[in-house]
Amino acid sequence: MSFFTAEEIAKFEGVVRCSILGQLHFATKTMGVWNGMTELDVGGVTYMPAFGAAQIEGLSFTGGVTAEQVTLSIPAVNETMLGMALAETEEVDQRLMKLLLQTFDEDWQPIAAAPVIFFGYMQPPRVSRTEVRQTDIQGPTQSASIECLNAFFNAGLPAGGRNTDRDQQVRSPGDKIFQFTAGLRNKTISYPDV
Repeated sequence: MSFFTAEEIAKFEGVVRCSILGQLHFATKTMGVWNGMTELDVGGVTYMPAFGAAQIEGLSFTGGVTAEQVTLSIPAVNETMLGMALAETEEVDQRLMKLLLQTFDEDWQPIAAAPVIFFGYMQPPRVSRTEVRQTDIQGPTQSASIECLNAFFNAGLPAGGRNTDRDQQVRSPGDKIFQFTAGLRNKTISYPDV
């Protein structure tokens, strides 16, 4: 499997640039953000510039092929933006977020379709502030961040535990197959019973 077609790969000559694009699918609209300096229109989505300030933590291609969660954060936000981020929790919570790897030519024009390199569900926004110190020339900093859990994070684990009565009641209310399982631990059963 390849991210790009043969025609797209043929366009990869000369200067090739790339950037990670973030698509945030809020309850009322889809918003795009990237670390560039101007608005960017790709695939019908307008990506707003973050002017190099946006940070992505947890996205790695070295240890394995999946990231359990990533954190998108923007440092040095003002009080108005912090208030908006916290007031709009319902807009964000459990909504889809995608990270795409976009390739560009020398003039920052998209070369190929951007493959999705991570997708997950956004958690409620968090705000952090640093303490004011006398040695700080610029004062305290504030940042807003959103954790995004991989869509398959903990998907293999049942909600109530595996092979337990609680789990079975969630799946099939009234079923008694695991009701006595806990009592069978360290119990000797002779077969046939003579």
